[in-house]
Amino acid sequence: MIDHSIPLISKRIRKARIATFLGFMMIGAMMYIWSTGVSVFREQLGLSGDLGDGDFGLIALGIGVGSAAGALLVGKLLDNYGAKPVIGFCVMVYPLSIIPLGYVSGFWFALAFGIVLGTFRGALDTALNAHGVQVERFYQRSIMSAFHASYSFGGFLLGMLCSWLTGFFTTSVQVPYTLLGLLMFAVGCLLSRWLLNKDDVPTQTAEIKAAPSAAPTGQQAPKTQTLLLMIAFGVLLLGSMMGENAIGDWGQEYVRRELSGSTSFSGMAVSIFVGAITFGRLFGDKLAVRFGNARVVCACGVLCVIGMLITLNAGNAILGTVGFALFGLGLSCIAPLMVSAAGRKDPQNAGRNIGIVNSIGFSGMLMGPAAITLIVSHFGLGSVMFLPLIMLGLLAVFGPMLMTKPKLAGMGLSYSDRRRHST
Repeated sequence: MIDHSIPLISKRIRKARIATFLGFMMIGAMMYIWSTGVSVFREQLGLSGDLGDGDFGLIALGIGVGSAAGALLVGKLLDNYGAKPVIGFCVMVYPLSIIPLGYVSGFWFALAFGIVLGTFRGALDTALNAHGVQVERFYQRSIMSAFHASYSFGGFLLGMLCSWLTGFFTTSVQVPYTLLGLLMFAVGCLLSRWLLNKDDVPTQTAEIKAAPSAAPTGQQAPKTQTLLLMIAFGVLLLGSMMGENAIGDWGQEYVRRELSGSTSFSGMAVSIFVGAITFGRLFGDKLAVRFGNARVVCACGVLCVIGMLITLNAGNAILGTVGFALFGLGLSCIAPLMVSAAGRKDPQNAGRNIGIVNSIGFSGMLMGPAAITLIVSHFGLGSVMFLPLIMLGLLAVFGPMLMTKPKLAGMGLSYSDRRRHST
């Protein structure tokens, strides 16, 4: 079969694709540098054990507040100026923002720097997703799941490295956070040179964009419909984000304290969870084409429930890690399907739409830490995994119903299907 999009793929576009891969790797790396250093970070602040759970939960909440705010506020900048300047700034500042957390010794400073870290995470995540959709248009096929796989791959690699470093530095994350933050800064300097400008779009896309202008009177209803669709996507993403956040913030402590794993092994358990997400996302695009988005989301939710049940009933760290791995496989395809559909629905407002979806999704980082802190405070750390179990169970039941909406609107069609339909 001839791929008619091949003439569109210049060397510059391929570099932009590589830059997007590197950007997603950075986000995942930064996320799990933080997560696998949590136990040592708590030792550094004197927040270890049950007595420190409440204060640590507030710091995690601060990261969530920043992430949701950054994701929502950056949308307008993306639509006005394009993804390149936003990403160029964020990839410089975001890696450096984790370094101060290695030097803080007080709760309020940790909370403040946590909010800063979260803000740039949310902004960069939204900007890279918008850039990914822009690159995706040149390839005329879905590649968003592969981008998100690089997020998980970066988290797996740097999470394992940070876990290894915390085995040597057991009372402070000053060295791990400083070294790895500077490493990610260097990656940011490299990728920022290869990004696409705002006006870099395929000729076909430019022609398609001209069509709606012929009927300006019909724009009001689609805007409302699109907004409702973005909210639906965001709600789906919310459940998966809360689940991922629960493992990211509390997974290491859960394996260490409830399943008697060592600090280093507990960090690796979180990294294996991320590795499972990476593996699942390598096949996400093909699965969606073969079985449809709704079926993939349903299967992902069911797999998450099975993984969480195994972890909750595990008697040792190894079996608990197996549950983490299955949970990660289940989470793998949910976010890419949501974000790709949001960005392709209305290319001219991709930044705004992805910002809405990400902001709702990142609110899982707001409600998740607050809810989990409440659960841990009242019922103990052993109950921390019940929240992701419930959330992903609901996603498995109601997710496929919401996913039928984009398909009816044409979102379920592949690029090749829509091109054949348009001709």
